[in-house]
Amino acid sequence: MPEALPIFPLNTVLFPGMTIPLHVFEQRYRRLVSELLGPTLAGGEAGGRERGPARFGVVWIELGHEVASESGQGAGGADTGVPNTAGSSAHPSLPLVSAVGCTAVVRDVRTYEDGRYDLVIEGGTRFTITDLDDVDRSSPDDYSTASVALLPEPMGPDAKEHAERVRDLYEVYQQRLASIGMASEVSADLPRDPIALSYSVSVSVVLDSAEKQRLLEAENAATRLAVAARFLRRENRIVAAPDLPNLPAGPFLNNGVSFN
Repeated sequence: MPEALPIFPLNTVLFPGMTIPLHVFEQRYRRLVSELLGPTLAGGEAGGRERGPARFGVVWIELGHEVASESGQGAGGADTGVPNTAGSSAHPSLPLVSAVGCTAVVRDVRTYEDGRYDLVIEGGTRFTITDLDDVDRSSPDDYSTASVALLPEPMGPDAKEHAERVRDLYEVYQQRLASIGMASEVSADLPRDPIALSYSVSVSVVLDSAEKQRLLEAENAATRLAVAARFLRRENRIVAAPDLPNLPAGPFLNNGVSFN
C-alpha cells in the first residue's frame, strides 16, 4: 500500500537504525518539522526538548546542494529548492535525489525562538519513491511530498555465511583503523542478526555516499553483506598500505552533523 511522506533531502545516506543530528533553519524544512511535531512540540519554549513520533522520508542528494546556509556552510547561500528524481522529467532541476530512501522519526528536538530546530532523527524503513509531487518551486515555504512503497527486508540466500565473513573482515578493519589512530563510529560488538549486521556495518565503514547508497538499495541482507565484504577488503588494503592515501575525513570530523 503506497504511503505519502514529506521528503527531506540530505547529503547523508540514512540507514534503518541509524541516528543523526540535524540543524534545521531553511524555511521550507522549518515548516515540515513544525507540521510533523504539531503545535505543542514545535512551538514549545526555546531550548525545550521533546519527542515527535511522526515520520518523514530522507533521500540522498545525488547532485546539487543540501541546504541554504546562514553560517557560511552548505550551499553558499543558494536555496536548496525542491528535489527531483532522475526519472521525474526529461530535464530535472536540482537537487537530484535517489529514488530509494529511508523513513525517519524525530527522537529529540530543541526549538529556538527564531524558528530553527536541532533534531536527532532515527532511520526506520527503506522505501522507493513511486511519485514525487509537484510543488511551487518559487515558494520558499513549499516542501516536497512523495508517494512511496515501503521495501521488505528479506534475508537472502546464505546470509549467515556472508555475515560471518563480514564479521571477520570488520574485526580486521577495526584493528587497522585503531593502529593509525582512527576510531570507528560503531562498536566492534556487532549484532548477530544478519539484517541488523548489514546495516550496522553499512553505517560504520568509511565510504563515499554513492557506495553507501548502493548498500541501502541492496535487495536483501545477503546481497548487502556481500557488497560490504568487497568494500571491507578494499578498505583493509588501503588502511594497511605503507603510505596511507587520503581517506574521506567527514565521518571522523563532523560526527554526521547536517546543517539544514
